[in-house]
Amino acid sequence: MPNRPHAPPLRDRAGVLVTRPPPGLAETMEATAAQGWRPVAAPMLDIVSCPLAPGGAAPAAAPPQAVVVTSSQAISAIALPDLVNIPCYAVGAATARRARAAGFVHVQVAPEGTAEGLGRMLLACVVPSAGALLLAMGRGYGMDLARGLRDAGFRVRRRVVYRVTRRRRLDARAGEMLRRGQAGAVLFYSPRTAQAFMEALTPALRMALAQVRAIVISARTAHVLDAAQWKSVEVAPTPDSAGMLACLGARG
Repeated sequence: MPNRPHAPPLRDRAGVLVTRPPPGLAETMEATAAQGWRPVAAPMLDIVSCPLAPGGAAPAAAPPQAVVVTSSQAISAIALPDLVNIPCYAVGAATARRARAAGFVHVQVAPEGTAEGLGRMLLACVVPSAGALLLAMGRGYGMDLARGLRDAGFRVRRRVVYRVTRRRRLDARAGEMLRRGQAGAVLFYSPRTAQAFMEALTPALRMALAQVRAIVISARTAHVLDAAQWKSVEVAPTPDSAGMLACLGARG
């Protein structure tokens, strides 16, 4: 079995690789630095917006009774004059903040911060007879939520407003931090990000993970990672940025 790299003193492992894409990347970098760490941008996904046409891509249809948003990535595409006064139901606190900042007036947030919680909130707060739901999401996402709402009797206009592509290479600065043993943790905000990160690593960089913590947003994300390769794989207590940062902790 190959020898594992010598672990530098703990004080040298101040680096934290932040793998989420914009717009959340900058916010997380700032919050990570505020906790005493040295964040390095290592986004593994690229987001391409597919804006809606005026009228929510269905000019002849009646306005929806509500806009449903499963990710903050969808906000910029749906912040249209004819939608911002319609009630908006957001998957989590960060998505709700961005919706309000984009002009949405009536924003409700799912307390659990998950698509399942968002679905439960909708079933409790709206009724099928009041009109259709506009479900804005990324390509390949949200099918389970749409199916569950339709099974409950809702008319759902599912609109793809962004698509996600994976990066094949790790950012050079992030790779160098791993190689030099300067990374203390990597933050993973989705299973897709975690998978892209692992596929981008060389064998030598995989060996370096033995001294690095993986902080993940959910158990589904943890399942993508081989715990034996890491110092630890830690699931955030809540599936949001606050939970991720609490799990990371302040650097002592």
